[in-house]
Amino acid sequence: MSSKNLVICDPDSEYAARLAVYFSGKRELAFQVKTCSCPQQIQPILEKGTIDFLMLAEEFYEPYPDEVVKTSGKLILLSSEKKEICADSCPSVFKYQPAENIFTELLQICAKEKQEDILKIRKDKEGRIIGFYSPVRRLGQTAMALEMSRELSKKENVLYLNLETYAGIDGYFPDETQKNLSVLLYYLKQETRNLGLILAGLICQCEGVDYIPPVQIPDDLKEISADEWIWLFEEILTGSIYDVLILDIGESIQGIVKILNVCDEIYMPVSDDRSAASKIRQFERMLLQSGSSETAERVVRCDFRRTAAGKNYEKARSIKGNRR
Repeated sequence: MSSKNLVICDPDSEYAARLAVYFSGKRELAFQVKTCSCPQQIQPILEKGTIDFLMLAEEFYEPYPDEVVKTSGKLILLSSEKKEICADSCPSVFKYQPAENIFTELLQICAKEKQEDILKIRKDKEGRIIGFYSPVRRLGQTAMALEMSRELSKKENVLYLNLETYAGIDGYFPDETQKNLSVLLYYLKQETRNLGLILAGLICQCEGVDYIPPVQIPDDLKEISADEWIWLFEEILTGSIYDVLILDIGESIQGIVKILNVCDEIYMPVSDDRSAASKIRQFERMLLQSGSSETAERVVRCDFRRTAAGKNYEKARSIKGNRR
């Protein structure tokens, strides 16, 4: 798909440049970003092509030529005060806030306008889902899933989703109350069709891994059915840049077996502890009894604790048990 053109027009050229650098670094945006410091510089840009989105400093709005406004696509004002609507019902974004917040508000505006075509979409090839799940806890499942995410992210577009009720906020993940998986699940429940824009505004990155911060409230996970989860996964793989979706599955998710059925690869942390081994045998019997024998065959047993301090996934992957 062709890129959209976004122009940032602000008298503070350094501000405009920093914002442009941030937007340009968002892999999921199909944007070509240009900057200028006054309205007079916009016309030459228009003569070379269309302007799909114009982020204009509010002080330039009144003297701004009507004919340019009409030919500049979507106009969004950069305001020095917090407000949602400016003159003529034009959407406004508060300029003195973190760039990631401005980015999120831009996506929200595009969502209202149904501008889904600003997103880059994954190439036409089969995406895949990799699941991590064990009926036994405290075996390094999250560390293992994150390590695989880091390894695969070196060559592919990977998104990590933590589906645990208590994911270790402030441990593995920063405390994020405004942007987390609960927001995406809310729009999922509302049957929002432009989830790609919502998703793009929630993505965070740590050590090369793209992820959505986990939920703060456990009940937000418990209220989602297996079918809703599967629909969400399909939307992410078909409506975003991501080729691989890595699921760190917790115990409270509805329909765990159904979710595992759609996973292309399944990794199960194990232990030779007697109690843990009995739980794993019970889980494997349940898979067979529920008619999920093909899923059981894709399960790879891994004892992540035996690797060098749990640091290297490649070593963990070499310690495979029998594929059950």
